[in-house]
Amino acid sequence: MEVKKTDAQQVVNPVAAVLSLEKRIQKIQELNIVIDKWRKLNEAKKSLTGFKLGADGLSSTVIIRDVSGQEFKTSHNIVVETVLKSVQEILDVKIAEVEKQIDFAA
Repeated sequence: MEVKKTDAQQVVNPVAAVLSLEKRIQKIQELNIVIDKWRKLNEAKKSLTGFKLGADGLSSTVIIRDVSGQEFKTSHNIVVETVLKSVQEILDVKIAEVEKQIDFAA
């Protein structure tokens, strides 16, 4: 006994194909946004890694400005080191979070 598929069974629903294509394009766009975040975080990490503290404890300065323009500024070595370490840790966590979002599964 031989079973043959009819043309009606082989026809693909064009509306479903378009939706599927739209979903894939949307997934690619979302993936591009996540990849851009990953690149920016890694650039910040590389920039921070190259940052050198002076041996005298006063040649590096941390400046923080708020929205209104008020400024906190310090050259205290322990504060600068602590800020750098905290930023490094936060970048590592955020990079790991973004890497989890980069997913090629459907």
